[in-house]
Amino acid sequence: MRRSKSGWGTVAAGLLGVTLALTACTTASPTAAPTESAETVKTADWTTIEFAGIGPIDKRIEVPDGAASLRVQFTCLGGNFTLTTSSAMENDRSGGCQGVRTYLLPVQDGSLMQLSILLPADAHYALTGEFSTDVFTPDPLITDACAQLSEFMSLYLNADQGYQRGEVSAEDWRVQIDEATDIVTQLQDTATGLIALQVPALVEGISSPVVVPGYFLEQRSPTELDAAGTIVSDVCSNNGSGLAITSSYGG
Repeated sequence: MRRSKSGWGTVAAGLLGVTLALTACTTASPTAAPTESAETVKTADWTTIEFAGIGPIDKRIEVPDGAASLRVQFTCLGGNFTLTTSSAMENDRSGGCQGVRTYLLPVQDGSLMQLSILLPADAHYALTGEFSTDVFTPDPLITDACAQLSEFMSLYLNADQGYQRGEVSAEDWRVQIDEATDIVTQLQDTATGLIALQVPALVEGISSPVVVPGYFLEQRSPTELDAAGTIVSDVCSNNGSGLAITSSYGG
């Protein structure tokens, strides 16, 4: 395995309900622009990548000279997945194993790329990929919204974690929840596309009277907030601006 993720990130992923059926929803890849020298690059001999099997894999693949991205179609059954191609976390793609997903992943031409698929040991998967001269370009509006969503989710998850550890009082918990509510409420005026469609559910969920200290760390049935969190997480991941949930308590 190329690298490990933070345990807190795993907890956060579970709280966002990534195993819901709603993860079958897919989003269009961000805009891809051809490189200036695309017309001079010979692509006829570029290899097509094809993998299928069960459980996680790591493969080293030579990136052809002139390639700027890898266009991937991926599907899996059972659990959640993370698809990685480099040490940069913004290039990871992750979600629930349902539906067929299409990604345009940035690569460095002439390099040796490590392609890793992280998923349960009994999960079936299939992947095809073609190198391209198209350049991956994140949508700046989505990037900005994802930064605000990261702050929003970090606040309410940290409020609960701090309260559970005895480091945050009920009063301070409320201050942090109110701050998180303000952030996501303001996002209603600026978010676009698929994220904008989910913001009302996030606002309603964080404002619900059932949200009390410790609520987000409880074992409970998935809610509309969880479903909306799953969808925006997928959108941010597909844009190369995945949610970054930071932990303020407990390391």
